[in-house]
Amino acid sequence: MEEWDYKELKEYVSEVFTNSINDGLDALQSGGRCLYEFSNVIEEGETEKAIFYISLAHLQIEKGILSQRIFDEVKSITKDFNIDKFISELGLEDAQDLSELLRIVEAKFHGVEVVN
Repeated sequence: MEEWDYKELKEYVSEVFTNSINDGLDALQSGGRCLYEFSNVIEEGETEKAIFYISLAHLQIEKGILSQRIFDEVKSITKDFNIDKFISELGLEDAQDLSELLRIVEAKFHGVEVVN
């Protein structure tokens, strides 16, 4: 990852999401705003895409809802997730953190409403 540090990207996604909630948007609308704001980041590479979608899924799940698009993307990331690939780009600590966040998100999939 050249432009985005792992923690920086996670924090910025959280900031945009939280600011959107504070602006009166619900969790689905806030997720939509994040998708718009980070459209270029999503296209930069698989690592950035994974960090973005896993982070956003976690934020939406914490609000009790998850958009179908985010759910589908995270499920796709889960299928191909290989921590070794992320270690080479992020370093061990950040790759482990991402892996743990993905595990948390996956564990909460069954208890959250997925909305189209």
